[in-house]
Amino acid sequence: MGAEGEVKTVCVTGASGFIGSWLTMRLLEQGYTVRATVRDPGDERKVKHLVELPNANTHLTLWKSDLSVPGSFDDAIHGCSGVFHVATPMDFDSPDPGQNEVIKPTVDGVLDIMKACAKARTVRRIVFTSSAGTVDAEEHPKPIYDENNWSDLEFIQRVKMTGWVFDFPQFYIYLFYILIVVDSFDR
Repeated sequence: MGAEGEVKTVCVTGASGFIGSWLTMRLLEQGYTVRATVRDPGDERKVKHLVELPNANTHLTLWKSDLSVPGSFDDAIHGCSGVFHVATPMDFDSPDPGQNEVIKPTVDGVLDIMKACAKARTVRRIVFTSSAGTVDAEEHPKPIYDENNWSDLEFIQRVKMTGWVFDFPQFYIYLFYILIVVDSFDR
């Protein structure tokens, strides 16, 4: 929270997802007002877990946004002091979840969110999460990865890897990261 009990408003993109919902919960616990973006705020089965969170009735609003729709994040971000971008296009049933259905919408979505932040003129911090696939997609995996490691693009292209390059255990690392980020967001 801000100085002298001031309530900060932040936006969480992709709030109904696994990482987004944990992040939203932690932000609400810390007293933030959260603007949670989801594809369909009216789909109760996808947002019920959010609206039932502690403090959600007073500190949570749902906003319809979609990474494939330019400008759809503008209203949710306007007036926020921070944005946590964890949304990603997810279509596990796609016959080709690669360049056109995952990579391009992801890049275009990030650019659109950055533009919305610039237009808002109130956003002081942006936290962007990415897939573990940015660092650990390679023919010979390492036991430990750090900021010096990046995926082997030649390997990814050679084996025609799709956009769904991630390791389930990485989710736990992200959750740990969320705890750190939320606790130090205003520092």
